[in-house]
Amino acid sequence: MDTSKLIGGRFKPRERRDSGAMGDVWTAEDTKLGRTVALKFLARRRLTQQGALTEFTEWTVRMFEREGLAMARVNHPNVAHIYDTGEHDGEFYIVMEYVEGRSLAEHLKTGPTLTLERTVRWTRQICEGLGAAHAAEVIHRDIKPGNIMITHKGDVKIVDFGLAFLADVTQSHTSAGTPLYKAPERWNDEQGSQRSDLYSVGCVLYEMLTGRPPFGSPQDDPMTVGRMHQDDTPAPPSAHRPGVPAQLDSIVQRLLAKDPAQRPKSAQAVAQAVSKTQIVLDALDLDDVVGQADLPESHGSNAGLSGRIRGLDHRIFDLELRFGPSDQSVIEAREEHAELTGQSGDARGAAALYDRLGHDCQDFFGPYDVRALNAFEGVARWIARSGAN
Repeated sequence: MDTSKLIGGRFKPRERRDSGAMGDVWTAEDTKLGRTVALKFLARRRLTQQGALTEFTEWTVRMFEREGLAMARVNHPNVAHIYDTGEHDGEFYIVMEYVEGRSLAEHLKTGPTLTLERTVRWTRQICEGLGAAHAAEVIHRDIKPGNIMITHKGDVKIVDFGLAFLADVTQSHTSAGTPLYKAPERWNDEQGSQRSDLYSVGCVLYEMLTGRPPFGSPQDDPMTVGRMHQDDTPAPPSAHRPGVPAQLDSIVQRLLAKDPAQRPKSAQAVAQAVSKTQIVLDALDLDDVVGQADLPESHGSNAGLSGRIRGLDHRIFDLELRFGPSDQSVIEAREEHAELTGQSGDARGAAALYDRLGHDCQDFFGPYDVRALNAFEGVARWIARSGAN
């Protein structure tokens, strides 16, 4: 693409961030409003040049246009906003909110497990954003870690409604989707429903809790994974990660029900159910928690331990942006975050946080730096406690 040209008379491309067979994503400057946006182009000519059938190419155009319509109907802080659509040099594009952060998929690659607090908070936000989409009669149809962005402030943004459809618009069925997170009924070429999205949320929640999806792996044959979704029952998350609250085991079990009618009735209902599991973090005696006086005040009505962990989590994101990840204030905040996580009853989450901190300190300061050694001491201490529970 000629980056010297303004797209739509106002958007100046800067850098290509992602490229695939179906299209490209660029960052761009909105010269009118002075902000950074994401430009998503559909590579229609590329598809044709690669020998794609005309019917398939036109189908992708319709799906791409549908993404713009779908996103325009959803207004929620946990869903990436759409600003504009258009056509440039024969290629369709969508102008979207630029989300600064990393995908949930990238977060899952950084360590063995997410903490329970982050898992609960991010799952609640996923469901709240999805609930807003469903209220606008938009079904995502491709909920997966790669389509869930975590901002630098530590909040969820659902992206990529490229496979979404408007529930009130007649369209042909499609078997598109990502095998590891695809509901059983959709393997029978059904178009899916709101409860198909909830099944995908169950797969994502399972992976957040255990570090693995409930069925298969990226290396497995898709049809083999499909049969697992249709026929197999996964072990509860607590079987892979002792300490997972029974409430979360139960929520996962309901989300992964084979029969859509047996799943929760709405994304908002799941958000409320997940939020109630925070009582596990809040039930402890806060007098035993170290460093409370230095923690930021939590917002909202939740003044318990989970609220304090959430506040400190946000503080870490902010400090990293302001001073960089190797600043001493960031190291100290991450140590405190790990300790609070362990005090909440999530010993394995604390060990995982200390493990990441130890490896980061080795990269920043050298293999024998005292901060790295202290972090690995924290790993051993919380692993011992997890084994004793």
